[in-house]
Amino acid sequence: MIEMVSKIKNDALTHELVDYLMGETDNIPKEPQWTFKLYRAIGNVKQAVKIAINISQQEQELGNYKYAHDVLLDTYKDIKTHNLKIPFDLNNKLMIVHSF
Repeated sequence: MIEMVSKIKNDALTHELVDYLMGETDNIPKEPQWTFKLYRAIGNVKQAVKIAINISQQEQELGNYKYAHDVLLDTYKDIKTHNLKIPFDLNNKLMIVHSF
């Protein structure tokens, strides 16, 4: 579904999928990784970074520092690949997690 929505680029369909992933339609929020993947697929860097940082913080709290690092690093690489400016928050969080 994420792949289809990213190819079609229909705002109404994107919002419907976001509502579903956030649990607005069935009161069951889905894993944040799916929302993160959607925002990365549609090119919404700001939201993808925000979600990546939240996922990373949750994983750090669980002691999963490698996964927390990987999420931030993958996001960093993705942004860099598209020649976009790296957000300060992402750079800062990656540096902190990398030090672990």
